[in-house]
Amino acid sequence: MSLDETCLSNGEVWTFLTNKDGHGGRGTLAAAIPGTKSDEITTILIGAMGKSVRRRVKEVTCDLSPSMMLIAAEVFYNAHVVNDRFHVQQVYNEAVDEIRIDIRRQLIAEDNSRDKSEPPITYSNGETMRQILARSKHTLMMSQNKWTDIQRHRANILFRHYPILKAAYHLAMELRQIFNAKISPTKAMGRMNKWYEKVMALGNNNFRSVIKTFKNHAPTILNYFRRRATNASAEAFNSKVKIFRSQMRGVRDRDFFIFRLVKLYA
Repeated sequence: MSLDETCLSNGEVWTFLTNKDGHGGRGTLAAAIPGTKSDEITTILIGAMGKSVRRRVKEVTCDLSPSMMLIAAEVFYNAHVVNDRFHVQQVYNEAVDEIRIDIRRQLIAEDNSRDKSEPPITYSNGETMRQILARSKHTLMMSQNKWTDIQRHRANILFRHYPILKAAYHLAMELRQIFNAKISPTKAMGRMNKWYEKVMALGNNNFRSVIKTFKNHAPTILNYFRRRATNASAEAFNSKVKIFRSQMRGVRDRDFFIFRLVKLYA
């Protein structure tokens, strides 16, 4: 099973419980509940499903939302709660991007106080460092084997001048390799602990959210290595809901919209 939240219209957020075995067709939508308050949704789901049904659920995937994790743990008490690996990687990638942004802000401040009669320094690729930093956002999220020659040249200049970005990038790729490895949760824990120590050693304040995430959610992150389940099916279903919403030109009648979803996907 998967738990996720989606916005229907005008900021109205609903919680969707979906079944991976439905493969995006009939039998996918198990529950659609307005709001994201854990106590309310837990009460509704427990009331709608018998204990024997809930006990049969062995695994529930969700993002890093505390409310989604609490709902999954309380309703499906016999299941392993799994944090989606891509949301975990996103937390780290955002921290890397914050380093890039901080460096660029510092350069902008230095340029503002610089003598404007002197032209800015350009590097071997014909770009200034501010341009290199601005154009490296997506490069720092990609594997090296997917870089173009231009991106590789730009990254080499960037890493030569800012070793912190080079170290942070290589740790992002190491985290991806850990998740890609088909290993047991025990082996994954050993590799994750070594990776975590390297992140701590960087000593950069932008990694505080990363450190907090791994401290608070280590067991549910490691549960991914049991069956390598992700929340991709829930994200795909959310995309279908958005497409359906656009085809109907918005949600004018909420009850009818949910009725149509139930008829198609429940």
